[in-house]
Amino acid sequence: MLKLTDTAQARDSAQFDRQADAFFEQFQSIQLLAVPRAYEFDGLVAFLGKFQSTRQTAFVPLVFAHDGEDTFRFLPSRTNKASFRIVTDWFAPSGAAPTETPSYCTDADIKRATHRVSLVPSTWRPSALLLTGAPLDARGPLSAVTARVKATIDRMKAALRVGDVDAFANDMTPEGGGRLKQWFATAPQNERDHYKTAFVEQQPFFVFDESPLLVVYVRTAQRDVQVLYFTVAPDKRLLWTNASHLTTSDGVFKQGPLFAAAGSTKPFSSLAIK
Repeated sequence: MLKLTDTAQARDSAQFDRQADAFFEQFQSIQLLAVPRAYEFDGLVAFLGKFQSTRQTAFVPLVFAHDGEDTFRFLPSRTNKASFRIVTDWFAPSGAAPTETPSYCTDADIKRATHRVSLVPSTWRPSALLLTGAPLDARGPLSAVTARVKATIDRMKAALRVGDVDAFANDMTPEGGGRLKQWFATAPQNERDHYKTAFVEQQPFFVFDESPLLVVYVRTAQRDVQVLYFTVAPDKRLLWTNASHLTTSDGVFKQGPLFAAAGSTKPFSSLAIK
């Protein structure tokens, strides 16, 4: 196994030994049923294996790094590349039942794209992420979406200005709204005031419609760029959905080339599809 492992990961012998022990232990208790899909992108080959244990059936990626010509090296620790996380989350969404028929983009989805970005520099099978977005004040196909985003944020700002935390939390997910109300109930007054001021002063300037997720870029009073996520509630309201933990979306929208493009003089113009 060591001879087949990526050179960089093999250098850490202690980590490799732990990973190898874990693999051999797992393969004693789980069965590989099939490998229905394999994807090549950004210097990687990811085999999506269907494994069965006594408790569940799940898809688990087995990842290899391209090492020149027709040579590949195993990655026992997988990889933290943003494109890899996107592929695995798309193929086997958390909490969803395993399926061997993932949903691919249609021609219409591709034609809707307004921006294109390579998240990971690669010379072998480079990938690109297609996005549909527009400035908040632009007229066009996303006008209805941007208007709803602006109305929601304006309503949240109005609630904070009058100190109505319940109304503000009503435009958040139940989990996020509950955490916020608990924090407001115990936080010192100066911290609450700072939170209100920071939210009220931020200005949204760009929206990506990645339904069911809306990604909103805002500028703070200090001209820093931040990101808000919104999802659609069953009653069609937009709900602020920022998570309390790091997500795959954070790796795409809050860092890397996409986040860098947000801070340019003409946001995202360098990524626009001509």
